[in-house]
Amino acid sequence: MTTDIHCHILPGIDDGAKTLEQSLAMARIAVEDGIETIFATPHHFNGVYRNPAAAVRQAVEELQQALDAEQINLKLLPASEHHLVPELIDALAAGTALTMGDFGRAVLVELPVHNIPLGTGELLEQIMAQGLVPIIAHPERNSMLARDPERLESWVGMGCLAQITAQSCTGQFGPAVQGAARQMITGGLIHFLASDAHRDRRRIPQTSPGRAQVAEWTNQAVADLIGKEFPQRLSAGALPDPQELLAVLPGQERRSWWRRMLS
Repeated sequence: MTTDIHCHILPGIDDGAKTLEQSLAMARIAVEDGIETIFATPHHFNGVYRNPAAAVRQAVEELQQALDAEQINLKLLPASEHHLVPELIDALAAGTALTMGDFGRAVLVELPVHNIPLGTGELLEQIMAQGLVPIIAHPERNSMLARDPERLESWVGMGCLAQITAQSCTGQFGPAVQGAARQMITGGLIHFLASDAHRDRRRIPQTSPGRAQVAEWTNQAVADLIGKEFPQRLSAGALPDPQELLAVLPGQERRSWWRRMLS
């Protein structure tokens, strides 16, 4: 059993599930895949959707009640996928933007698809100054990071974590994204594998195929850490130890940044 830390399962509040029926169908797919806990992560501050903390908490409570009524054995935790914009900083400080699981430990943030805005590093530092750890969502799908993963290295080096999409690993976003996913994973830059599911078809809440691909690229220990153990720790309000991941990565594939950090 495992935890999916990034899933758009809440109905009707962003570009994820459109109806309660679709949310329930997604939940059944997740349970069949061995997922027992899902962080519900609707978009916030992305220029289209605004989902403040109170609204997400209520939506999670309502969907959990529906899951329980249908006897679907899945636990939901409140969270959000925050677009990394300046107004997020004040919202986190005010408590109107959700941390992962509402635990006050980590924040899921996303970048635009095609660029890295000026000031991104400074915004990440401001989040960390509040005692929160940014989790960078699907960096492999940002075209600039895919071409230049050293930017991601620098953020991980200063204490950020990163989450990759399972379907990126299996090639469903194309060979370029898959190649970037492989490079980031084998370089020790990824700490969570999640579904980023939006529907009950195509982009579904399923992570096991991604874990299998990670194991093929690295080893089973890495796949279990980023696909099971680290997500489960986050669902209990604990953060992963990146050094634990580096210790099990195949030695010849480790990137130079962490050796510099340890020297």
